[in-house]
Amino acid sequence: MRVAINSCVCLGRLRAGWLLGAGLLLMYVPVYIDLFDTFWKSGRSAQGPFILVLIGWLLWRARGVFAASREDEPSRRNGVPRLAIVLFAMGLLCYLLGRSQSILQLTLASQVPVTLGITWALLGASAARRLAFPVAFSLFLIPVPGTLLDGVLMPLKQSVSALADASLHAAGYPIARNGVMLMIGPYDLLIADACSGLNSMIALAGIGLIYTYVVSARLGWRSALLLLSILPIAFTANVIRVVLLLLITYHAGDDAGRAFHSWAAYLEIALAFMGLFAIDLLTERMGSISYRVKPPADAVTHAPSAMRQMS
Repeated sequence: MRVAINSCVCLGRLRAGWLLGAGLLLMYVPVYIDLFDTFWKSGRSAQGPFILVLIGWLLWRARGVFAASREDEPSRRNGVPRLAIVLFAMGLLCYLLGRSQSILQLTLASQVPVTLGITWALLGASAARRLAFPVAFSLFLIPVPGTLLDGVLMPLKQSVSALADASLHAAGYPIARNGVMLMIGPYDLLIADACSGLNSMIALAGIGLIYTYVVSARLGWRSALLLLSILPIAFTANVIRVVLLLLITYHAGDDAGRAFHSWAAYLEIALAFMGLFAIDLLTERMGSISYRVKPPADAVTHAPSAMRQMS
């Protein structure tokens, strides 16, 4: 009899989980469509699709939490935790406010408390803790308003334009710079906000956090080195992107430059990822080499005593 009751309870929770999952899709799929049309389609926040794929991978990696565990059953018999209800209610309030006022950032942020509140209520506190990082990682999808980044974007754009100008000038190209405006041959190119490198920095910061989260237990100093290399790699990838844009425009014309610019942001992020993985591979080989050349502790310890025995 008890087994039958438990089976009915688990089946009821499973159905409730499917219904709530469908409700979440109905709530947030239109939000992601707006995000695509407003930001991703225009090249702003181009790191978004990469971040979304990473979130999907993290959730797939933690898919075991969706199976109800026995250790959570006693806590669930006492009813839904009040904190889970409060968390869900706060998220729902943020969602309603964001959708009614067309505040995309607030609407996207609401999915964190909404999802965690539902997970806590259905699967227990341990499942909510295990899903906390993948769900909270969705905050990287939130586009930051440009007005909050003016103090960061302008120095980045000036640095990128200066390095691109110096690189092509050293290569013998007829290039000049006026602030963030680059003139090469008969063409003038303005380094806009999307060319500042901020998108790749955000995307790479997310990659670094995920990499550290997944394998931090066995990385040690490599984790710190990877995190410290994020900004230099992203900045270098963006300079390469701008230089390629200038070269294509100069040699192939304005139409070719515009065509390249439409997908150059994704190329920049791909280059940044390749740089991060290259540094990880290099540090891994350095660690293996240092491990091989290090003499065994036993040989160092016992060598003097062996020599005394021989003498």
